[in-house]
Amino acid sequence: MPNRVTRTEAPTPPVTLREGRGSLRAGFSPRQSSRALLRQHCRLVDDTLRTLWRASPGAGGVAEAEALTLVAVGGYGRGTLFPGSDIDLLILTPATLTAAQKNFVEGFLTGLWDLQMQVGHSVRGIDACLEEARQDLGIATTLLESRYLAGSRILLRQLDDALRDNPPWSPPLFFAAKLAEQENRHARGSDTAFHLEPDLKEGPGALRDIHHLQWLAASVFKEGSLRRLRDAQIITHEEYRQLLRAQALLSRLRIALHYATGRQEDRLRLHLQIPLAQQLGYTDRPGRSAVEQLMQKLYRAFADILRISAIAQENIAQRLAATSPVTDPRVALPMPALQRDDPRLCRHVLALFRRLAEDPRQRTLDAHTQRQIYTLRSALHPGDLDRDPVAQGLFLAILAQPDGAYRSLRLMQQCGILARLLPAFGRITGRIQHDLFHVYTIDQHTLFLLHNLGQLWTHEAPQMPVADIAWAHVEKPELLVLAGLFHDIGKGRGGDHSKIGAQEARRFARRLRLPPRDAELIVWLVEQHLQMSSVSQRRDLEDPQVIRDFANLVQDERRLAHLLLLTVADMRATNPELWSDWKALLLSTLYRATASALQRTERQIQDLPQIVADKQKSVLREITPLDQARAQKLWQRLSGPYFLRYSESELLWHCQEILAHKGRKTLVAVRPHAPEGSEILIYSADRPGLFQQITGALDRHSLNIVDARIDTSEDGRAIDTFLVIDNSHAFAHSAQAHADLGTELCAVIEGEAISTPRFGPRHRDPRHRFFANIPAEIRVDNRALPRYTLLEIRAADQLGLLYRVGEALCALQLHIYGAKVSTFGERVEDTFFILNERERKLTEAQVTALTQTLNDILNGKAA
Repeated sequence: MPNRVTRTEAPTPPVTLREGRGSLRAGFSPRQSSRALLRQHCRLVDDTLRTLWRASPGAGGVAEAEALTLVAVGGYGRGTLFPGSDIDLLILTPATLTAAQKNFVEGFLTGLWDLQMQVGHSVRGIDACLEEARQDLGIATTLLESRYLAGSRILLRQLDDALRDNPPWSPPLFFAAKLAEQENRHARGSDTAFHLEPDLKEGPGALRDIHHLQWLAASVFKEGSLRRLRDAQIITHEEYRQLLRAQALLSRLRIALHYATGRQEDRLRLHLQIPLAQQLGYTDRPGRSAVEQLMQKLYRAFADILRISAIAQENIAQRLAATSPVTDPRVALPMPALQRDDPRLCRHVLALFRRLAEDPRQRTLDAHTQRQIYTLRSALHPGDLDRDPVAQGLFLAILAQPDGAYRSLRLMQQCGILARLLPAFGRITGRIQHDLFHVYTIDQHTLFLLHNLGQLWTHEAPQMPVADIAWAHVEKPELLVLAGLFHDIGKGRGGDHSKIGAQEARRFARRLRLPPRDAELIVWLVEQHLQMSSVSQRRDLEDPQVIRDFANLVQDERRLAHLLLLTVADMRATNPELWSDWKALLLSTLYRATASALQRTERQIQDLPQIVADKQKSVLREITPLDQARAQKLWQRLSGPYFLRYSESELLWHCQEILAHKGRKTLVAVRPHAPEGSEILIYSADRPGLFQQITGALDRHSLNIVDARIDTSEDGRAIDTFLVIDNSHAFAHSAQAHADLGTELCAVIEGEAISTPRFGPRHRDPRHRFFANIPAEIRVDNRALPRYTLLEIRAADQLGLLYRVGEALCALQLHIYGAKVSTFGERVEDTFFILNERERKLTEAQVTALTQTLNDILNGKAA
């Protein structure tokens, strides 16, 4: 029987490897060369593997070790190894393995397992390597970075010769395949490097894009290095230096990230950014915190890699096209040479970007032009645009193409032009916002907003019929695009960013010599860009006064249409995962109601009794004569606001369910709600604590309440409705699931079952814990609504939040008449419409007591 390695027979390298890694970690310094540490770590692993290779037993002793080849491939093959990265190995074998060789390989791999090394390995002969490489692009790529470790050098030389003489992928095919692979990878990162929590390895502009260039160099020039690209004049010497600086920063940060987490973590999570910035030597400065300095430098590195990578890829494509066709779907737009001292330089540059915006076939600029414009960026000044009416017209022409403006402005930003002509935009470039609501930097969020406007313009966005109606009122789309460009440009300066942005927009409109009517629209949109989302999600849209107040704000349908389109584009660009059909429905409801109000005069507006009567007549037409009498008796005990809160179809559902219900016990009815979620109707004896009991039960089902309406009849019966969405997808929206939920809610409300609420953070990952200590914001406002006192709470998302709020209101004898709950990443914004025990707005004393009570409960001061 062949000898086998046991754990007690393991050689000494485990201690050496462990101690060596510990020494490297202890010696890691912000000023240390990342390249030096990565090579030291690689050499440490090299030595360990070579020692293990020599020590592995076999029937023939050293003979097996010399007959096989241990090869480092992939990232490890490059000769640099990050602390948490996997070790990719190839054991290269002869065409036929002997029993002794198989035993040797088994012993070696067992030794790796004993060392607890994170290894990915393959055991193949030369022919198998070539065949696998032909079938798999990933394997072909890893073989480009093979590096000898131990064993037979002849085998590896034979493999290298075979790959060189008969490459599994020809350079043109390899280029096209890697380009497609890169585009898919970028798409997974939303085609932007400027995430709040960027991926240092796989994201757009990250280290993988540098590896991508090295792979192309290895395929085309037989040497996988950035230096080879420089020597081949694919990139300039300055671009080469910029790539090295960017690579050094990303590598240093990735090393620190691996050490901080103790594993291969490549996404720079929010809660790690501040300590890593301090560890890497950044300090707070007036107006710029340490983490802001780090992140802006990181985003600049991403931008440099993306820009230079695009130039290099096009130059390689041109080099390959000289000998064979290369599939590249991009159409590049060339331009004649420009001169730094040309007085019409600004005009020439903008003319180029106008052509790019107006022709959807032209997706980018050719490499020479991109390089030229980037080099000439310092020769452009804001005054160049101010003094040249032709340049102004060209800039407006770019904006007049909503579907092409994003393409042009994004490339202008990449080439450094946008910030030169619009310095205020330069101030938000790479600026982060430390919350999970905004997942992009401010400048990237703005560009995505413009992209969303283009999709709405071309009807590529998710169907939203009111958006099509709104576009009919847009005569000059460039005004809407300008408003989008300036809507967040005031962030980071302190104060109200909407007002600061409006001032910047007014100045820029003056620079472009826009007509006063157009300028005022842009300024108004920037100043009011948050209002429509706020009203739709935090106000009672069934209250006619809310609609009238909003109609008074917008004044005309032109403003309303522009504001809707800007709001939709803004909300979808803030965090695509938080956009939902429910939010679209709220905006649509507000838009249609406001448009109707603007089209009517005061004399045409029906009074409330007539609105109630019309709704009741509509319901009565749908039920039997016997039920009509019973319905009217039921309605006599309900106030007018109840009928205003619901549509005719909702009132009919309530009526049918209540009339069909027998006895005085609790009724719970559940039905699907379009476009998403479930609608719950509760008809029960009203009593203190009812709201928190219901919310506690719903929370245990992981059902997120997005809307609640609460009414009480004159005979003490509560008619409450809740719209819930299952964020965990654990709740099955089937008839049986709805019935089971109704049965449980009945039991809880009737006191037949106890539903103990859960408390604590809803999310337990470090990102959400990062925000857990931010104090809750509590606002009690008697002026915002005509009938109710408005209670607004902004707090970290947590289990039992609504239960605690309901408990506090119950203790103070205050009643909830409606609620809207919105979740934004790790934060929630809950709105309640409340009255006191006398069915009136809260007194000043009650406002003070409520604010203090909630502050004690939500900010941890309660016992």
